[in-house]
Amino acid sequence: MKKGTKILLLIFWILVIFILTGYPKLKVPTIEYIGLDKLFHFIMFFILGILEYRLLKTHLFFAIGSSVVLLAEFQQILIPGREFEMLDICFGLLGLFVSYMVFHGRRVIRNVISKT
Repeated sequence: MKKGTKILLLIFWILVIFILTGYPKLKVPTIEYIGLDKLFHFIMFFILGILEYRLLKTHLFFAIGSSVVLLAEFQQILIPGREFEMLDICFGLLGLFVSYMVFHGRRVIRNVISKT
């Protein structure tokens, strides 16, 4: 896939994140103690990490990804029916971190295997 297409997909996904997290009065079912929205945050930002990984160096990966996580949650302060939650930020950052570890780990393993 061409770099320009990857950049467009990344921008599109960031817009999707802001649309979904900024939608007024969006109610998500809960599962006992942790709401299903935490899983949605994890998945949204895991996908963001996938789209960012091959485009950005590590410091930009985390700077941009973390900024999107924080801005998406802070925008909810201004949206009627939505609430700011620190746990949403934690699950968003966790999704971003896990995606990085999965893809970085694969790269490290491939490098080790190719050297043997």
